[in-house]
Amino acid sequence: MFKHSLTIVVVSALLVACSDSDDSAPAPQPEPEPSLIYSAEVRRTDFGIPHITADDWGSLGYGFGYAYAQDNFCIAMREIVFASGRSTELMGEGMGSVESDFLFRFLNGNKDDFAEEFVSELPPFARELAEGYTQGMNRYLEETGVANLPAGELGCRDAEWVFAFDSIDLFLLLRREALRGSSEQGIFRRALLATTGPALVADSAPGVDLDEAARALSDAAAELRDLDRGSNGLALGRDATRDGSGMLLGNPHQPWFGAGAWYQAHLTLPGTYDVAGAALHGFPFIGIGFNRDVAWTHTVSLANRFSLFELKLNPDNLLQYDYDGEWRDIVPEVITIQVKLPDGTLEDRQQTFYVSQYGPVINLKGVSPALDGWPMFNGSVLAFRDANLLTGIRGIEQWINKGQATSIDDYVAALQSIGNPVFHEIAADRTGEAFYGELSAVPFITQEQIDRCVNGVVGPLLASATTNVILSLDGSDPTCEWGEDPEAPPGTNLYGASQLPQLRTTDYVGNSNNSYWLSDANNPLEGFPSVMGPVGHEGQQQFLRTRLGHLMVAERKAGTDGLDPEPLFDLESLKGMMYANRVYGAELVMDDILVICATDAAVSVLPACNVLANWDRKVNLDSMGAQVFTEFWSIIRGQLGNSFQNIVQSDEFWAQDYDVSDPLNTPAGIDISIPANHDRVIAALASATSRLQAASVALDAPWSEVQVLERNGVRVPIHGGTGNMGVYGAISAGLSEGGYINPRAGNSYIQAVTWDETECPIADVILVPSQSTDPESPYFSDQTELYSNKEWVRFPFCESDIAAAQIGETLLLQE
Repeated sequence: MFKHSLTIVVVSALLVACSDSDDSAPAPQPEPEPSLIYSAEVRRTDFGIPHITADDWGSLGYGFGYAYAQDNFCIAMREIVFASGRSTELMGEGMGSVESDFLFRFLNGNKDDFAEEFVSELPPFARELAEGYTQGMNRYLEETGVANLPAGELGCRDAEWVFAFDSIDLFLLLRREALRGSSEQGIFRRALLATTGPALVADSAPGVDLDEAARALSDAAAELRDLDRGSNGLALGRDATRDGSGMLLGNPHQPWFGAGAWYQAHLTLPGTYDVAGAALHGFPFIGIGFNRDVAWTHTVSLANRFSLFELKLNPDNLLQYDYDGEWRDIVPEVITIQVKLPDGTLEDRQQTFYVSQYGPVINLKGVSPALDGWPMFNGSVLAFRDANLLTGIRGIEQWINKGQATSIDDYVAALQSIGNPVFHEIAADRTGEAFYGELSAVPFITQEQIDRCVNGVVGPLLASATTNVILSLDGSDPTCEWGEDPEAPPGTNLYGASQLPQLRTTDYVGNSNNSYWLSDANNPLEGFPSVMGPVGHEGQQQFLRTRLGHLMVAERKAGTDGLDPEPLFDLESLKGMMYANRVYGAELVMDDILVICATDAAVSVLPACNVLANWDRKVNLDSMGAQVFTEFWSIIRGQLGNSFQNIVQSDEFWAQDYDVSDPLNTPAGIDISIPANHDRVIAALASATSRLQAASVALDAPWSEVQVLERNGVRVPIHGGTGNMGVYGAISAGLSEGGYINPRAGNSYIQAVTWDETECPIADVILVPSQSTDPESPYFSDQTELYSNKEWVRFPFCESDIAAAQIGETLLLQE
């Protein structure tokens, strides 16, 4: 039976029956040529970038799925195993996760019901694209065989957990990724699994330590903020560029490997969809990218994606709670998963979830014992409602619509469906208009509700300790429920697009993971509820990266940044700004550190002081001493940092305290008139020295020897540094033996895009970890080495450029 082909060859045989009789049977007709389900053309250009062309959505997905699988099959396969809730069934407990399996079996239910309830509601093109992508990946698996899949740390050769999946499994993956800012957060996944049902205990209220609970909640912040998923985004309008065209810098700080990492591609459905850029692993559409007229990027938004509801329990029936003076039931729901044991047999395990009208009940005892119990010390339990349960499914439609935009008007129109789970939207178009919007899934909670419905003891505790990142509303009051916006997708209780922060400008917009407030530093967005951006909310101190981003734009517009004496941006100066590698925290405090270093009290840390005195205050490869400041600042942040706001917040440390009227320049300097600050700086320098010595890192070693990514035994130097100390080009790497070895995240897919008088967009890009995770691939480390040298890849978009850059033969995939 005809199934797969790289080229179509049709062989027809005409069978003729011979007879000497006049009434012989007519000759049989030739069998009809088998019809094709999918047909896609795949060409690759330098550095392995695939350009897929097809005449229908299914075929486009088919070609993309196959090309992606050639480079990274095992990455998506592993994520699908987890998203489908089968990780322990297929991998066992060593590699799988019981918590994750229970969670996603609970959230997704039966696959058939999931397909009918959610996937079937999508437009046909979205389902066809996903189905084709799935079949393309499965074709690669069939042709390659499990025994020949990539090996290595990220490979899956001979893995028992590899299987031919279907498009519903792929949609489960899309949903899982959308929930990383809510249900899939470890703190809440564990809280859901920690709920064991009613258990009356003796009154423990006198022993509850609320101060300890507040400290523990604050410590949990790092997990909720997930600094590995940061980003910078900058859109320049015609007033900020030399030639009057729009310009965009996309700089997501995503993981380099596994879930959330990027893959470059160009997808073309002639006359319908022609988009280049990068897709998340296993995603059948371009996430951050550009077309002939529009370019876009995202930064991770820390707006609220969930809320808790405090349920006041019936003391006579702990499976009931008060709602408007009536008792409502909490309903147990038993979920069963299978776990593969060491001997290969499967064992059924069960977990009971307890579901209220708001969502499942959680237990935060993993954060603090004070929040344990059913009921807790105050007679209540907490329920969890997730704003993103449906967003990931809608996302495929929204991202395709964005890719079809020919102007900012079109781009903004595509955002109305609220298919964006966690991102700030930043875009620019050919005509020189720039756009920023917090048009993502935000629960409809008004500021009045926050002020009124966060009450009792637990609600204010959670809100205060987490600066409103975790809100718990009064579940007994119907007026505290999420509201309804007729513009929002039905049944979601989200804010509709017109009520969310957004602006259009011909100047510029930029965001580096703070709230919407100062995305245009000269035109603050104000008057919105804190749920739309509790981190760096209106009037609050901003991240160092946020401040540096706006500072660099102002300097470039004035031509005072040393990149080019001519003011305003062109493509080269935009790229130069991206690779400037300034450490803004050092710019703010180094002069004062050196004053303290000159005192007699600092003699014990003189080696560190001497290194810092000669350091260029950057994280370039030839910078010597960046490691000393990196560890120093980590210690200062540990002492004085606000965990949820990712800032150093102190009335004693700073020489200039934060001033809401000057949020981009304050706080600044160290108050050296306070003796305690001398002690703090010297102690931090001593600790930094000890840390580096313990890791066998010389204080004055060049950054090229200290921060590296190992690729097939080669240490590739990585420029950039920790975003927390004010490095725009952030790299996430912890100190280990020998330095900051094998960063896990940071600068990932970077794109600088603009236009000229031709119809072809101009895009210089780099994928820092490179295109393939297969150690045997030629695309395993090639772009990593380019990044190390501060080089870029010109992304070919128009046909003539693709043809000129093509490597290898054109692949025609048909089925």
